[in-house]
Amino acid sequence: MAPVLKNKKRTYAIRVSRSKRHTITFEHLSRKFHMPMAAASKSLAVSKSTLKLRCRELGILVWPYRKLSSLEKLIDIVVELAHPGFQFVVFKIRQEIEAIKMNPSLKIKDEIDCLRRAMYDLNYKKRRDGSRVAD
Repeated sequence: MAPVLKNKKRTYAIRVSRSKRHTITFEHLSRKFHMPMAAASKSLAVSKSTLKLRCRELGILVWPYRKLSSLEKLIDIVVELAHPGFQFVVFKIRQEIEAIKMNPSLKIKDEIDCLRRAMYDLNYKKRRDGSRVAD
């Protein structure tokens, strides 16, 4: 048996949020993947919880912002190194970004993930060694 709500305003608010939730399509969401979830929910004019519910209904288990931003940072690092042959790597990373935008549940390919971890380690060592010099 469904709970009875005594407050009519509350019933109306629940009904409005349900109707808004169902008007959000995958295309609407895919345009917001580059934003954190809080900013995306604000731009869609729904609560974060409503956005999470709709994502689960559409099969998006994890909001892909961090995955995409990590890949964008990886592109910046690869371009900064400017090593010959890295244009192909940038191309592969961009393909991976597009694939994740189409299906956010995809895992990052192993070769790109390995490169991402290697670049993270390299960056970490630079920061660590730089902080020792400053001390």
